[in-house]
Amino acid sequence: MALNYNLSEIIGHKKQTDFLSGLYGSQRMPSGLLFYGQKNIGKNITALSFAASVLCGDYAENFQAAAASSSLNFCGKCPSCFSFLNGMNQNIFMVESSGNSIKIETIHQITSFLALKPQYPTHRFIIIDDASAMNPSASNALLKILEEPQEKTVFILITSNIGTLAPTIVSRCILLGFAPIADEILSGAVKLKYPDINDNKLKIFLKLARGSYSGFIKLIEGGYLEKRDFLINGIFEKLFSEFKKRGDIYGISAEFASKFMFQEKVSKSKNAKKKNGSIDTEVKVKDASADEDEEKTYIFELILFIFRDIYIYSLLKDEEILYNEDIAGEIKKFALESGVSPDDIRHMIETTVLYIEKINSYNLNKSISIDSYFSNLISA
Repeated sequence: MALNYNLSEIIGHKKQTDFLSGLYGSQRMPSGLLFYGQKNIGKNITALSFAASVLCGDYAENFQAAAASSSLNFCGKCPSCFSFLNGMNQNIFMVESSGNSIKIETIHQITSFLALKPQYPTHRFIIIDDASAMNPSASNALLKILEEPQEKTVFILITSNIGTLAPTIVSRCILLGFAPIADEILSGAVKLKYPDINDNKLKIFLKLARGSYSGFIKLIEGGYLEKRDFLINGIFEKLFSEFKKRGDIYGISAEFASKFMFQEKVSKSKNAKKKNGSIDTEVKVKDASADEDEEKTYIFELILFIFRDIYIYSLLKDEEILYNEDIAGEIKKFALESGVSPDDIRHMIETTVLYIEKINSYNLNKSISIDSYFSNLISA
């Protein structure tokens, strides 16, 4: 079943999607749009849906003798939509950061893309995810393109930190801010997808997801509660004890994460054997290796969620602001009875963040792992 990229189906951002539909309907498409706001709250899917829907409308108008429509619709069936769903639409150029940066060579690729004859004589979209990752050379090169925009070419820049973008680039874009999805909207959408989710789990995940639908889905499908319980019961007591002995949280965290993932893989292999009778060990090891970095970063983000609660409780003694409120007893024990000071916990957090960012050039989603209030405490 094809994914639905209709703007009207975007969860929690009706004002933004109505605005974009209005741009298309009034035939006032800009050369530059800048989507800004917290990570993982829908900016990327909105950009893709907008581009795909515009191209669908363009195709209908140009090739199916359809009258121009004031509303956007992603039909999912026309050649434009079909090529988009297969990642082959040549009227869309997607840029993502590599190694936590976007270099000038990538901007040169955009120039080459714009020099080619488009697949369809319609709009073309260049979507730059994490635009704040552009280095100075890349920013200057992009600015030159934006200063002389081509007809029917739309740049969509996406950022979670608008303050790091060059003002000259910002000034050439229409700004569209995105806020975290309201809890009532988010919970309603989640209940539609997971009707059997219990209220306790829903409450916990609403806090952890912080207005992110994709973040909520990741918590459910990533087995957050199961992994968290293992971390609390089998990892954190040893981690705190080892830190008191060695003071090397960087090395200790890596060791414990490796042990945790090894046990996870053994468990999965055993389950596979029970289910299938036998498994191809070589294939399983290869698959596990390919997913290891992603799994490891997820484990460390779980560790940060727990660290965040321990640190904040050690300072404020308030259960209501804990993300993991359902295990407040364990959080209080680590915060008050472990013998580890708030400064030690702070050191654990900072070095864990550094470790995560070193894994496969992974760009830590700090906006979800560490909320702004927590960040203020850390930097105080």
